[in-house]
Amino acid sequence: MTHASLVVLLLCLIGCGGGGGQSESTPTSFAGADNDAAGGQNQDETGSGETGADESWSLERVTPETVGLDSAQIDQLFSHIYTDSAVQSATLVKDGMIIGERFAEGVSADTIGTSWSVAKSFYGAAIGVAIDQNWITGADQKVSDFITEWRGSNKEDVTVGQLLEMRAGIPDRSGLFLARDQTAFAIGTDKTAAAGVRFVYSNPTSQLFEPLLQRSAGLDAHAFLRQEILSPIGIDVNRIGMWLDPTGAQPLTYMGLDMRPEDFARFGVLMARGGLWEDEQILSSAFVAQSLSAKSPFYGYQWWQLNAAYFGQPVPVTVSAALGLDGQAIYVWPEADLVLVILTKYQHSRNQGYVLSETNFPDTCTGRGRCPPGAETVERYDQFELIRLLSELN
Repeated sequence: MTHASLVVLLLCLIGCGGGGGQSESTPTSFAGADNDAAGGQNQDETGSGETGADESWSLERVTPETVGLDSAQIDQLFSHIYTDSAVQSATLVKDGMIIGERFAEGVSADTIGTSWSVAKSFYGAAIGVAIDQNWITGADQKVSDFITEWRGSNKEDVTVGQLLEMRAGIPDRSGLFLARDQTAFAIGTDKTAAAGVRFVYSNPTSQLFEPLLQRSAGLDAHAFLRQEILSPIGIDVNRIGMWLDPTGAQPLTYMGLDMRPEDFARFGVLMARGGLWEDEQILSSAFVAQSLSAKSPFYGYQWWQLNAAYFGQPVPVTVSAALGLDGQAIYVWPEADLVLVILTKYQHSRNQGYVLSETNFPDTCTGRGRCPPGAETVERYDQFELIRLLSELN
């Protein structure tokens, strides 16, 4: 990847608020209303299951009819998703079973995709586990109890909950992505607004989960996430990639998880089912409820709430979403026990490693048509129509 392409990527990170939101025009700042591609390979019918739908955690592949849906409905959903020719994979889970999946040419269920800002939702959940385990006393605890560099500054009273809500008063800073020590950059980012008042989408805010986990629980953020969330929900951590900043030592917590579609879906199922996995409460149901409810008009604890405020018009159903740059998404609809994972075409070899640099970074911009400079951008599917189609599956 050329330096010019990296500049294009950086500009899009700035313009897109780091990857969250429905499009580049989605607001990245909002005062709190309450104070707290045609084609692809279709595999919709890939076997049958005997496990009761409401008891399954297997993510086995079954027909839509197994859970009382019509294959034609699923085909319609995937056809809409693949109006976006940059989509690499789409995976639909209902009642703990995969009822449909579709892949771009040359892609399979084992092909790795990347998260971009979808990772924020994972590391937000890791903070929830740290609270559950009393490494952090609660969302009201001051961040400066751990990030002592903030003591005596205007950031001293910022709380953990305000970080999770993106209402810490810490702005987005484009220099984060190119900084060598990205944790130091995040810690040093100035607070420019009152905390607890206004939602401002901010990558430095989410990178603060890295020192918060390290200094509270005593494990680096990647190790904590693997141990407390990924492994317990059946993700093979030897098959995933977890990105580091250019120092090669600081885990990234605002971006940078590489996994199979099914792995992303497992996390979605965990959230859809209130933090429960089989007979183990991985994450407290109370924290999940806070994550998937709006603290500002359309954002919870590191999860977007795709409601009327988000779209600017009435919605048939409110779905929660982890959203990332170039079209990465986990859609979660708990009431329907439904999860949809969409990943964008991704270019990266594991042999390159996972240390971020000007020549090594998660390349979805090629698939999206934003690089090399001058390429024709591939337009995304209509997200409101996607939600309408999902609403018909319950």
